[in-house]
Amino acid sequence: MDTITATVTGARHLRVARNGQDAAVAAAGASPSGAGWTAAVVCDGCSAGASSEVGARLGAALALASLVRRLAVGDPVGPDLWAGVRREVIEALAALVDRMGEDRVQIVVDHFLFTIVAAAATRERAEVWAIGDGAYAFGGHTHRLGPFADNQPPSTHQLGPFADNQPPYLGYALLGDEPPAHVEAAPAGTRTIAIGTDGALELAGGLARFTEPRYLQHADRARRELAVLARGREVIEWDARRVVRTAELHDDCAIAVVRVP
Repeated sequence: MDTITATVTGARHLRVARNGQDAAVAAAGASPSGAGWTAAVVCDGCSAGASSEVGARLGAALALASLVRRLAVGDPVGPDLWAGVRREVIEALAALVDRMGEDRVQIVVDHFLFTIVAAAATRERAEVWAIGDGAYAFGGHTHRLGPFADNQPPSTHQLGPFADNQPPYLGYALLGDEPPAHVEAAPAGTRTIAIGTDGALELAGGLARFTEPRYLQHADRARRELAVLARGREVIEWDARRVVRTAELHDDCAIAVVRVP
C-alpha cells in the first residue's frame, strides 16, 4: 500500500462519551506523465469547540481533495501547491459559514477551529505543511512542529507549547486573521513520511515507529494499536475495593503514513 490512515478517540474523551475530534485522510495516484504521487492530511479539532470534529473532518477532506486535484495534473510540490490548498479550503469553509447563520464568530468557534498537518510527495520532492501543533516523522525521527528549543536535539522540532494551549488555527482566516504555516522538506532519500495530530506525541517511541514497512503492509495495524493504547487496561485494587483504569493514549490521535514514490 502507498498510504494508510488511523484515528482513535483518546481515553479522556472515551471517559465522558465525547466524539473524537481528530481526522485523517490520504490518497495516491499518478500525474498525466505517469509519475506517482502520494498525499495525506490530519486535522485536530479545538477541544473547546462544541462540535470541532465537524471542522476537522471537513478540513481534512477539503485539503486532501485540493491536493489530489493539483497533484493529479502534475503540479509540483512547493509553495504554490500549499498556497492553493490553503486558499481553496478557506474559500469552501467561508461559503459554508455564510449559510449557517449571522453569528459568524460563534459558528467558527463552535465548528471550524482545527489544526492541520499535511504531506505531499512526488519522486522529485516531498514536504510537510502545517498550521498549528502536531507531529511528523521521517528518517527514523519524530519531529514536533515549530522552532528549535534550546534543550532539544537537532532532530526534534517543536511548535509550542502555546500560551493557554491555543495554537494557530486555519479557521482564524475566516475571521480576518492569517495564521502562520510551517513547511519542512523531507531529506533526499526519504522513503516514508508519517504525520500526526498532537496526540501522537504521547506514543511510546514517537510517531516514527509508523514509518516502519510493517504498517504500510497491513492497513489496519496502526488503528488496532492506537485503539489498544486508548482503551488501556483495568487493574483491581482488592484492598481498596476498586477498579483502576489506565491508558497510554489520553488524547485523540490521528495519523497518516505515505510512501514517497
